[in-house]
Amino acid sequence: MTSTPQNQPHIPPLQIDLDEILATIALELARVQICNQCQASVSGLIDDLARLVTEITRLHSALVRERLISANLRAAIRAALGAQSDGEPDPLAYLRDEFPDTGGPDASEWGWR
Repeated sequence: MTSTPQNQPHIPPLQIDLDEILATIALELARVQICNQCQASVSGLIDDLARLVTEITRLHSALVRERLISANLRAAIRAALGAQSDGEPDPLAYLRDEFPDTGGPDASEWGWR
């Protein structure tokens, strides 16, 4: 399934428009006559703003990824509990599916088959 805001209503949208903010900053800086004494400070400020924008974008992406992982784990837990209640022979299979061989914990380490 494609991830879109319509099918993931619980993913928080970024409340600011980073492109608009950067465009406004660039426009305002273009209008300002910067003296030689202030040039280094303004350049440093621009660099800091660029780093902040990058970090905001990175953190928002990380939040979205982690919320998706959390939602998938919660669904797997519910499925495993339901499967156990229904007497399925391997209810933990739902959880193992959420921990692929790469990046997830080793199944044997957790005592899973």
